[in-house]
This record gives sequence, C-alpha cells and structure tokens, in this order.
Amino acid sequence: MRDSSGVATMMILALVGLGCVGAEASTPDDDRRTVLLVIQGRLNPGAENLYQLYLEGTQPLMAEYGAVVEAVGQGLESEHTTSSWPINGILRFPDSEAAEGFLSDPRYLEISERFRNRAYEELHLSLVATRPPQVRGPREFAEEAFADLRKGLATGDWEAWLARLSDDFSFHFPLGRFQGLNTGKARAEEFFRFVSQAYPEGLEVFEVVAATSEGNRVVFEFRDRGLLRGEPYENLVAISLEICGEQVCGYREYFGLVGPPPGEGD
Repeated sequence: MRDSSGVATMMILALVGLGCVGAEASTPDDDRRTVLLVIQGRLNPGAENLYQLYLEGTQPLMAEYGAVVEAVGQGLESEHTTSSWPINGILRFPDSEAAEGFLSDPRYLEISERFRNRAYEELHLSLVATRPPQVRGPREFAEEAFADLRKGLATGDWEAWLARLSDDFSFHFPLGRFQGLNTGKARAEEFFRFVSQAYPEGLEVFEVVAATSEGNRVVFEFRDRGLLRGEPYENLVAISLEICGEQVCGYREYFGLVGPPPGEGD
C-alpha cells in the first residue's frame, strides 16, 4: 500500500471543515433512526485537487440534508483486522430518507461524476441504521430466566432453566425435604424434577403481580395454580433470583397458600 499520509492529512482538514456545517440542523428526531454513511477508499495518484473540488462541491448539499462528519482518519494496518484504507470517514444523517436523498440528488451525482469518480482509485460506501446498544443487565437476564422457569413449571421441561444455572448455584426452600440451603446444580435438578412429580399436570403461573430489582437481585411475585397430587392448589409466591453475569447463581423462594392446604377445607 502506497504512503498517503500527506493526502490523508489534507482530507482530514477538509472534512473537519465540512463537519462544522449544519450541525444544529442535524439533531435526529426521537422517532427516527440516525443513519451513518461509512466511507473507505484510496485516491488515484495525483488526484488530490479533484478530491478537494469534490469536497467543496458537496459542502452545501451536506448542510441541506443535515449531514455531519462524525469521524475521519487514516486506516491502521494490524494483524487483527482484514483491511486498511488511507481514507476513512463517517457521515451522520438524521435518517435513511436524508441519506438516500443526498446520495441520489442529481447535484450530488453530477459532482461525483465530475470529481469523485475520477479522484478515487477504489471506493467503498455503506449505510448503517443505528440503534441503542442492547446491553442486558441483571433485570433483563432475570426476566428471560423467569420465562424459562415458568415454562418448566407448566410443562416439566426444565432444560432451558437448568442451562441458566451457575455451577455453584444454591437455593433456599421454605419447607419439606428441600427445606433450607441447597447447593449445586445436581441438587437443583433433583428439586425441580421433584416439583414436576408433585404437579404432574403442570403448575400454571397465571398472574405476575410484581417484579422488582436491586443490584444483582431480582424478585418476582406471582400467583400459580394446579393440582398437587390430584388436589386443587393455588399459591402466592415470591422468588428472589441472584444474577451473576449471564447465569443464575442463587434462588430463594417464599410463599403462602391461598385458601386451605391441599386436602383440607369443605
């Protein structure tokens, strides 16, 4: 790859000058997705003047379409990347309509034909519709895990739920053979299989009353019902999930029966 540091420096100065134009008008509306135009390429030898004319010609059009230069610079060669280009730039448009309008504007096409296409030895353009990064915190992961728990209660299929548990998973249960602290995934699998044996027709979570979170603990309060060994059963339950990264590492359950215990009553 030929040395084009001088060319790149000139391009950076020119594009930075363009980036000051139309900045106020380019703030995207909340209801529209900002679009980025990514530019990568290499100039023909001696084509610096043509490229400068191209930049000057597109400046008023960029302002008209609300385009702002987000970044410019020369590519760095690295063993960790697949390509490096002397000229790199990112333009931000308010939305896809503005980006498409700019690129298809007859005035832009004329400028490109006269200057850009003759200046570039190679050019790559791509459009990117931006969105906020999808970062899952403990609350988001816990909600996904709770959906798998709910499925296990209803169907007896615990595979997805058990896959979310950490190797050092521990759980507290308020009564019965699993009362108190239990540790390990094997013990957890034994417990949840036991739940399905007690409710062979499934346990339905028919209402999620509340979901609250603090730090890495997320609490779900819900109502469930089913047949406990053939007897009608309904419960108001609260479970606390402790989230460690992308795994459930702790579980604590609290509940109080709605109505008399199974087998008692009228």
